Amino acid sequence: MSTAIHTEARRTNAPGPAPSLFSRPTPKPAVYGFTFINSLSAGLVTSGIFVLTAEGFGFSALQNFLLGAVLGVMYIIGALGAQRFTRFLRRAVPGLSSRAILVGIMIALGSLTALPAVVCGFGKPAPGSGGEWSVWVMITLYSPITGILWPMVESFLSGGRRGKELRATIGLWNVIWSAALVIGAWSISRFVGNAPGAALVGLGALQIASIAILRWFPREPGVHVHEEHGPTPPIYADLLTTFRVFLPMSYVVSSALGPILPLACNAIGVPAEWQMVVTSAWLLPRCLGFLTLERWHGWHGKWSAPIVGGALFAGGFALAIFAWSIAKNAPAQGLDWRALEILLVGLALFGLGMSVIYAGAIYYAMEVGAAEVEAGGMHEALIGVGYTGGPLLGVLAIGVQSMGLIAPNSVSTFILTGVLAVLVVASAIVIKRVRDGHRKHRNSHAN
Repeated sequence: MSTAIHTEARRTNAPGPAPSLFSRPTPKPAVYGFTFINSLSAGLVTSGIFVLTAEGFGFSALQNFLLGAVLGVMYIIGALGAQRFTRFLRRAVPGLSSRAILVGIMIALGSLTALPAVVCGFGKPAPGSGGEWSVWVMITLYSPITGILWPMVESFLSGGRRGKELRATIGLWNVIWSAALVIGAWSISRFVGNAPGAALVGLGALQIASIAILRWFPREPGVHVHEEHGPTPPIYADLLTTFRVFLPMSYVVSSALGPILPLACNAIGVPAEWQMVVTSAWLLPRCLGFLTLERWHGWHGKWSAPIVGGALFAGGFALAIFAWSIAKNAPAQGLDWRALEILLVGLALFGLGMSVIYAGAIYYAMEVGAAEVEAGGMHEALIGVGYTGGPLLGVLAIGVQSMGLIAPNSVSTFILTGVLAVLVVASAIVIKRVRDGHRKHRNSHAN
């Protein structure tokens, strides 16, 4: 999900008017079904686009990194402007409902995915055909619209629900949208190399078809009644602080990995029809991690959760970069099984770590209380910064290499160093904020 979503921030600050006091909670099967289809489609357009562009449209590493940066910047614009945009629509069309806005969003997203096929055809474009601009236009418009879509979907999910029911509903929702990405990636893998336009049109058609499910949505999401919280242990506030910093930082790491994976697959010798499966190898462990953490609660209130989560996704990223590096430095004829095994292990660890960070951020946001959660649009913008930061590291690495400041085979090392620097800075921020929190807690007791 845009691949990627901090649900609690969306729950309290979704764009649009206040939910209706008279609207019923949206039936869970309807929201789950709508989420599954759109996670399968929109999630693959935004997260799987780099495989399609590398294999189907012949994008270079620099082009893929730049495309990732554009995706992130436009997502920030969409997240920050979501409320303003929906208010504008409601002023322009009196009586316009949130459900009707979702219908319009589906039509817009589904139509945008057809643009590359209209310009370049359903098959693989010929080299130098000049139709690559259609992909840039599609992503430039598609990304900000997803910044409006997901907060609205989640407001329908959570509206009218509270307490244990809300937590269980969101927990299963995480499993559903993450599983959809796995199924979708495996389903379109055969189209990646030979029919990228057809793959995008198919994903867009699914989004338009999902409009049928909206008949079971109320016009407006149900009202959210905040749960009365008893006092939570002081460690919960510290853990919330930790996960708040780790969550956007994790998207810096994942967005740096996205454009790299197709390059790693090419260097390793993975056939084009299997590249989408390989690059999505971290999605299944993330889904299984969500399911485990939703069922097993032994990690609540423990510092081991952010420590293990951070170590897993950082170590997994390092292994994935290492696999790319050894394949580039020692190119093999055919498939390099050793590098592939290292890559798959790294992606599995990375996916597990992402599930811990994401689940922890949601859980502690709910437990500490809604008043402690940043505005939804601003939090989505922070995630957008993460989406942008990773590809910009790649752009910087290639730029430095082109100037002769680093060796041609050191691009991966440069990116890894940049990501590790981000991890160090994020950890330092966490330590400082936690120490400040402890100091304030001690001073309040002393007074």
